[in-house]
Amino acid sequence: MRIHWTALVFSSVNSAVQLLVPLYALHLGYPGLTIGILAALPSVANISLRVVAGRLSDRHGETRVLQAGGLFYLTATLGLLLSTAAGLAPFVCAQVLQGVGRSIFWTVGQAYVTKLPLERGQHLSLFNGATNLGMLLGMSGAGLLVVSLGYPGAFATVFLLTLLYSTLTYSLPPLPVPARMEPAGRAAGGWAAPTLGLGPLWLAASCSFVSGGTFALAGSFYPVYLAQVGYGARSIGLLVTLLAAGMLGISFVARSLIDRAIPLGRLGVTFIISGGLGLAAVPIFHNWLPLAALLLAAGFCSGGCSLVYQLAVLRHSAWHSRGATMASVGVFGNLALLILPTTIGLALRWTSLEAALAAAGLFIVILGGIAGLNVGRTSPLAAVRETIPVECSGEGT
Repeated sequence: MRIHWTALVFSSVNSAVQLLVPLYALHLGYPGLTIGILAALPSVANISLRVVAGRLSDRHGETRVLQAGGLFYLTATLGLLLSTAAGLAPFVCAQVLQGVGRSIFWTVGQAYVTKLPLERGQHLSLFNGATNLGMLLGMSGAGLLVVSLGYPGAFATVFLLTLLYSTLTYSLPPLPVPARMEPAGRAAGGWAAPTLGLGPLWLAASCSFVSGGTFALAGSFYPVYLAQVGYGARSIGLLVTLLAAGMLGISFVARSLIDRAIPLGRLGVTFIISGGLGLAAVPIFHNWLPLAALLLAAGFCSGGCSLVYQLAVLRHSAWHSRGATMASVGVFGNLALLILPTTIGLALRWTSLEAALAAAGLFIVILGGIAGLNVGRTSPLAAVRETIPVECSGEGT
């Protein structure tokens, strides 16, 4: 269960940092443009380095790369702590390093879980449950840390938790390597090449985009919309946290969905379209009860999309290129973090926020329809038969 505890601690720290950074920048009096740039820096680093992290894990092993990622994130939280005394420069460096550490964990951690021998459905559901629970704890705990300890104390606590996360990465054992027909982690150019056909690519990329898009809206224009309709900061925090609660909810049914062998394409398209409809309906309502129900449902569908894209990579990629494939698919989620807020921000010049948010949800519905049209082109692409040593199946989890 070590990877699951590692995921719980990392997700808690990452979620707390994502909430603390814009609040701290606002506390320092930075203008909106500066706050936007600071918030975007991790996503830029994430997009730039995610595929590199995946390929490095295929070549050198997941545990080594996860350990390096832990050190990057530890340095990032130290920079955030120093920024409380030294100003903007360590703040900027910390945000870049945070993006590096985040790209490594999400890419390599997910690839690590899909390679665990036996009971992969159980490992995936537990991994997603741990990350969703960590997200819920981090988002709800960050505000309490600021109120209780102030920003220096909050960042010091985050640094100590990151030290625990970095230490946990060194407890992860290397994975057993299956028999293979070609050198591990190598392609013609010496790197593992992503292996995903058109059908699985559409499905996995669409699910990744929806999962990232939900985070993007939760961290940008949903709070703005809720403030416009009269909710206070505490109420906004509670409502947005329901997205994380919905994502946690998928963990309780994930194993059942996997065991029933429901066609992956049908499951993914259902989550995408349902989630898009829920997101599109949010700006229709002002009362807290329908808003709470829609945000909870949208979080549930987003968590389902995250599960589906990991399963798609598991079923349709070769063992020795899985890190690169997981990274390539994960980039679409990072793109959503940049594209949706930027597009909505530009659209506000010509339309209302309600219309822009509804259009974003309908775009996701269309994306689900396109993914559904391409599901029939799905075919297993794992060119290497995986023979996993049974004697290692009970270790290192």
